[in-house]
Amino acid sequence: MIPNEIIDQILDKVDIVEVISGYIPLKKTGQNFKTNCPFHQEKTPSFIVSAGKQIYHCFGCGAGGNAIGFLMKYEKMDFIEAVRTLADKANIALPHTSISDRPKDPLADKLYEVNNMACDFYQNNLAAAECRDAYGYFLQRGIIDNTIKYFRLGFAQDSWQGLIGHCSAKGVELQLLEKAGLILQNSNTKNWYDRFRCRVVFPIFDIRNRILGFGARSLDNSLPKYINSPETYIYTKGKHLYGLNFSKEYIKKQNYVVIVEGYFDLILPYQNGIKNIVATLGTALTTEQVNVLKRFAKNIIMVYDSDKAGQEATLRSLDLLIEEDMNVRIALLPKGHDPDSLVRKEGGTGFMKVLKESKDFFEYKLGVLSARFRKDQPRGKARIVEEMLPTLSRIKNAVLKSSYLKKISEELSVDEESVRSELKKVRTYSARAYPIGDTVETEKKRAITTAEMMLLAIVLEDMTHITKLEELGFQNFKDKLLVGIFEKISQLHKSGKSTTPSHLISYFTDTEAERIISEATNLCQTIKDSSKALKDCLRHVRKDNLKEVLSVIQFKIRKAESNADTDGVNRLIAEYSELIKQSRV
Repeated sequence: MIPNEIIDQILDKVDIVEVISGYIPLKKTGQNFKTNCPFHQEKTPSFIVSAGKQIYHCFGCGAGGNAIGFLMKYEKMDFIEAVRTLADKANIALPHTSISDRPKDPLADKLYEVNNMACDFYQNNLAAAECRDAYGYFLQRGIIDNTIKYFRLGFAQDSWQGLIGHCSAKGVELQLLEKAGLILQNSNTKNWYDRFRCRVVFPIFDIRNRILGFGARSLDNSLPKYINSPETYIYTKGKHLYGLNFSKEYIKKQNYVVIVEGYFDLILPYQNGIKNIVATLGTALTTEQVNVLKRFAKNIIMVYDSDKAGQEATLRSLDLLIEEDMNVRIALLPKGHDPDSLVRKEGGTGFMKVLKESKDFFEYKLGVLSARFRKDQPRGKARIVEEMLPTLSRIKNAVLKSSYLKKISEELSVDEESVRSELKKVRTYSARAYPIGDTVETEKKRAITTAEMMLLAIVLEDMTHITKLEELGFQNFKDKLLVGIFEKISQLHKSGKSTTPSHLISYFTDTEAERIISEATNLCQTIKDSSKALKDCLRHVRKDNLKEVLSVIQFKIRKAESNADTDGVNRLIAEYSELIKQSRV
């Protein structure tokens, strides 16, 4: 286990505002920072980051915690990975044993391991004499030997159980191969067989170079061109970008990223010097992918195929990118070309020329719409404005938005006020797969009363107040997790250790504890007189407990009466009266 003292050092040295702003934009409001929650979709920002308390909390979905918890939730890291990431950022060395003696997610580790084993198998196949056609296919596509090795490209032989036999010989169970999406079961014979057969194979890496799954392409047209790994425990489609593990440092350095669609569209430009490039894995661009890219650069050049499908995919992506406050340009490929074929024909120089001649998103979309609708006709102008405004409504910068509105009116020779009038009618909607709104998959809220939550807020603000709760008795609080939080505060306070909210959270593995502590911390700001609030809340807790006790006694009295137990009734009434009398003292 990593000593809590080291975790405290890390949390003291890193700034949660800096950590979170590396993923999502934050706006300063008073002493805190605010933004739309990255964990649920909302219209009104309710995600608060406290620089003073070094925690975050969303008042919409209840998510909350410290910098470690944010990385675990946002990046899907385990505890050790999150601590290691922050330790590197803080230049704090972690003891070697602390990394190895705490297990990671066992299933995830096994899936990464078996995917790596499969990748080795596919890579080695390329060297086999019977697989020379596959090796030749890569060379024919312009991919050189070093690039094949660098991207760990491989080949799945024309065998029903080639991978199964290889992995079984190494002691890998079929169930694990199935969970990795590498094999399938015949519904009739119940026999297992390899998912990928007679195809060149592209391993799909996460940002930390772990293999999540595979894409595979047929060598001819006798089979469907591409098949990919299904979603698994470690692989979620639409969340990752192909090649980002290789290109992230180049993207940071050049401050822009080139987005293409497919594997070859990325590999050929990368091989020819365009290394700040990622691919969407052949799917529509998603919010998750954009949020990942925002960590490295806000400037985008989209280079999709020049056909109609590529044009439509580009238009669909525009609204999402603009909504996420990205600066977007579109590179137009020569007719009949994709990035792969263009590089093969004209090399990296030809591709760079296309990038340099890219168009601003506004110019691109207006050009596409002008080709579809007659802009010299009133109805054509109306349709163009109708299609342009949902995109422009997403622009956050008022000056930029105003400039584009003026430009539309000039391009179409229409009154600018008319365009602005139409903009007011536009309901800004999300480009995501689900409608924007304050719908939240709210984490299950616990039965913690307002008084109890306020007491936690008071104690977090001034730990000396924990003694008053000790006098009351922690057993008087109904929620076991809340009792555990109070007990931990008491323990830390008595030992003289740090009890800041950020440090306190690190003692709990339950995300609900993070939510409770972060929510209570934000309540601190609403307390004007903590001493008076403490007395009031303690009185409420005592009163609530008394109500429960009296309710139980009333039930017992009714039961004794129904059993004609006169002595029992008299004893219970006396107990009831005594409790009422004590409560009035």
